[in-house]
Amino acid sequence: MNPIFTTTKRHSHLFATTAVCLLVMISGCNSKQNPVEQAVTPPVTTEPVAAPPSSTPPGTDQAKNPSAVEPAIPLQNILDAALNGDTETIQSALDSNFDVNSTNEQKRSAVMLAAFNGHTDIVKLLVRNGASPNLRDSSGRTALMFASTGANPDTVEFLIVSGAELNAVDSSEGFTALMFAAAEGQTEVVRTLLKYKADASLRDADGELALGFARKNGHAETIKLLTEQQSP
Repeated sequence: MNPIFTTTKRHSHLFATTAVCLLVMISGCNSKQNPVEQAVTPPVTTEPVAAPPSSTPPGTDQAKNPSAVEPAIPLQNILDAALNGDTETIQSALDSNFDVNSTNEQKRSAVMLAAFNGHTDIVKLLVRNGASPNLRDSSGRTALMFASTGANPDTVEFLIVSGAELNAVDSSEGFTALMFAAAEGQTEVVRTLLKYKADASLRDADGELALGFARKNGHAETIKLLTEQQSP
């Protein structure tokens, strides 16, 4: 199988399986698009986290009660903010002691979604506040894999230097970040991964190399780079 993440909008509903791999759709809108469009499976249906009840008695002026508890930001709002590059909402969530490693029903975290759309500033903000770069979603995919599907070499590099597992494989097809980047023809991401010694000799569950994915999808520059990597 081919590990392409495809989407008509890089945030509608996220990471659904297609006939050849994955199609990512998350609610919202974004100008980033992948070149191939496939059918999607049902969307993510994570329910917002209920806000805690206010500790302010009825009729009390909250401004006069500094101990009053502000409602929490719903988890889905935070995930959408990460995906859309809304730094202000992310900072507000952090200020309200948001658990940066919270995940939705598909085990996707804010750092994964920010990485997917290359919002490096938000990825940095989350990681520096304790977000793990090595959490895995329900398919075993990491933030580095998410970032590697797009033109996000800066995000990829930050995740690597922050301890992201470079040669992690997903639990669905045995794909690596390098395979995702190669399949999408993200040459600069491939270059960055190879710079940090990503293993181009790893094969997926079907015995395919990253180079094979680049060849199947006709990504000439990526093919050239990976071929040079294999040369003695």
